[in-house]
Amino acid sequence: MRTAFSNRLFCLSAALALTGLAQAQTTDVEPTIDHFARDSFRIDTLVCPFKGDIDYEPGDIECGLLQVPENREDPNSRFIELHFIKLNSTWDDEAEDEDEDDSGLAPGKRDDPVIYLTGGPGAHAIYYVKRFKDHRILKHRDLYILEQRGIGHSGDFCLNYASRSPEKFDVETYVKRQEAAITATADCATNALAAGVDLSGYSTIENARDVHAFRRALGLDQWNVWGISYGTILGQAYIKEDPDGIRAIVLDSIVPLNAGDNADYWQIVKWYDRDLKKLDALCQADPACAKEYPDLGERIRSAVKSVIDDPIVVDVKDTELYPSGQARFFQDIVGFLPFIMFYEQDNYPGLPGLIYAWADIVESRDETFFKALAQLGGGGSGDFSQGMYDAIFCLDGYRDAQIRSGASDREAYPVLSTALGTAELDRKAAQLCYDLGIHPRDSAEYTPVSTDIPALIVAGEMDPITPPPLAKAILPGFSNGTYVEFPFAGHGPLRSVECGGDLLNLFYDDPTAEPDLSCVDEMEAPEFYVPLYTTGIATRLGLIAIEDKKALAGPAAWGGISIIISVFAFLYLSLAAIGRRIDKRQPVDVAFARWSAWLAATFATIGIAVIGIATAVTVDASEILLLFGLVPWAWWGAFAGKIAGIFGVVAIVLVIRVRLQRTLPIGTLVGFLMTGLAAVGLSSFMLYWL
Repeated sequence: MRTAFSNRLFCLSAALALTGLAQAQTTDVEPTIDHFARDSFRIDTLVCPFKGDIDYEPGDIECGLLQVPENREDPNSRFIELHFIKLNSTWDDEAEDEDEDDSGLAPGKRDDPVIYLTGGPGAHAIYYVKRFKDHRILKHRDLYILEQRGIGHSGDFCLNYASRSPEKFDVETYVKRQEAAITATADCATNALAAGVDLSGYSTIENARDVHAFRRALGLDQWNVWGISYGTILGQAYIKEDPDGIRAIVLDSIVPLNAGDNADYWQIVKWYDRDLKKLDALCQADPACAKEYPDLGERIRSAVKSVIDDPIVVDVKDTELYPSGQARFFQDIVGFLPFIMFYEQDNYPGLPGLIYAWADIVESRDETFFKALAQLGGGGSGDFSQGMYDAIFCLDGYRDAQIRSGASDREAYPVLSTALGTAELDRKAAQLCYDLGIHPRDSAEYTPVSTDIPALIVAGEMDPITPPPLAKAILPGFSNGTYVEFPFAGHGPLRSVECGGDLLNLFYDDPTAEPDLSCVDEMEAPEFYVPLYTTGIATRLGLIAIEDKKALAGPAAWGGISIIISVFAFLYLSLAAIGRRIDKRQPVDVAFARWSAWLAATFATIGIAVIGIATAVTVDASEILLLFGLVPWAWWGAFAGKIAGIFGVVAIVLVIRVRLQRTLPIGTLVGFLMTGLAAVGLSSFMLYWL
């Protein structure tokens, strides 16, 4: 789910135009309404809009458009088209073994596909295509992804939401920033209405009807369902809408369908504090982590306190993004950057170190870091459609619930909850829904589900936004449901844990059988990076690249030439020594200069290799972590680079001393001098940048 602390607390502005339904005059029983009377169930093929951006072969991925009414409750509603993707199963009868694999799955492609219900609400489908094109669910089943109405290529009605009127967001206080966000919500809705968009059709209820229509348009009697985050809300609504069309369902990282009626489900700060305590407990159980990072929650709270009523302000060159020439950082980003890192369990090993590094950066008001951070985003909307997000939050009733949840969070967590803004702004955001007619639908449509459809109810133990208590809240309604909790996991473990695809396929193979949960047993506690090797090289070079790309030539030449010469010298000196030994030749007499040069080149090469590998490992674990530092053993690379500089100086001194005593071949003299200078250059580069 998109988090409630976002700078843009939005509701929609437009008129709610719901057509009244005629009541039967001769009976007390209401007639059955066919919401699909106007559906054409028309599907057109489409060249995938991400062709060229994602690497795939023809036939691996297919795209199409589904025609649906914008509002099935309005007989005069216009039609819109929804974009969908089909990720075809990767099973190859000729290439695969005929025997069962290690997962216990029988060979072969299955005929029962899976429909994936995406999160957000508002996440673009391209994000999921990138994530799932290599997912193990595809080994045996086709996977459909329907880009929900109002999102991405399914009619995003606020394409310029994030980049429109940047001057309105270029304000001096956090309160004014949130007021600007509410204004953006109203502008989005007003412009959408003027363009003919019926915003009352952009609710979870209509989304569920779209999924039903999609199944029928594909000619499928049944399919399997897999929903994550907001997709679990949609999944619960879809169970009510099309129970006979569902063979089995998996709900991963759950928010209950009746979330608009229960403020507890929206206590974002409560769940965040819960995860900070869990991470801290794991860290304190590790003596090294406990010593380096003694209190994670307090460290974050201290950083937040430092910016309340005193935001971080930096001058920036990008006046297109920041018309005033200044960027400001408030308590939302300061307090909740670690919150985002809890989503993926791959981040956990580096998270204690990141929290402390981040707090140090905030409290020192590191100008270089914040200048780079301000301009890295580019101001675009990315892979998210905020207008649809706002529509859901108004029509599904979540804004009202957030008034109450915000009050509870502010009382229990006074420091972290400052990131939510004020209670008055919560009320304004919710009231906007009513003022503009985009008020919540009937809560009776969102009552908890009661079903006997085979189900897996899945949660990650350390999910910061949809934690296990929310999953357990819906369990009573699933008589054939099995609760699955992945220890040490974040948001959506079935998409991120490697064996998640096998678990899904095994469950879908026989939904009535006892689920095979051996995948859960593979989870292990994180091994923390202690201490994180903190470095600002990524943000420093990143800022240069943003502000003046030509200025990168200096550090690129400095580091690049030093690296090339050092590695070449290491290879040449090493191979030359081997060659002389084979040929039984005597080298030119340079006393100990040769050994010093070889040691300089060797330590330089070791330093380069260790830093390079450490960078790759860090990026593989978490790209964000790279902004703060590298895995701990990167220290050995930096140390080797510094030692190389010492031996480089020795090599230069010794070869000059020899040259003063006797004549040396020009190639020998230049080679040793260049080797020594390269090692010194690399050492100084590491000292300055790392």
